[in-house]
Amino acid sequence: MPRLKILVYYIILFVLIALIAAYLFFKPMDEMSMPAMISISMVLVLYSVLISLAGEIKSEDEREVLHRNLSNRVATIAATIFISGGLIYQIFVTHHIDWWLLAAIIIINLTKITSLIYFHYKK
Repeated sequence: MPRLKILVYYIILFVLIALIAAYLFFKPMDEMSMPAMISISMVLVLYSVLISLAGEIKSEDEREVLHRNLSNRVATIAATIFISGGLIYQIFVTHHIDWWLLAAIIIINLTKITSLIYFHYKK
């Protein structure tokens, strides 16, 4: 039964991604009303909370721990590549940098380096 709960949890995450993508794809961003902004913001907050808890259940064996660690590594790499691509695009195409993108990539990398140092010296 727990595996079914995990599957349902991941399906809910995929549905939330699909709802966000569909809404943003079919609704131009410059025409968004206040209720629409609030609703999409609420869905994004819900998604952020749920995705941050994904895979954080108690692991039963080493294989599940390895899978969780690998998925976290792949997510970090994907986020870093995506944000770096956005920064490169902004530098060469718009000649303008959004500082929150730069801050995001710095936070991702500082967190990774700090956690690696911490776990290396943890007794």
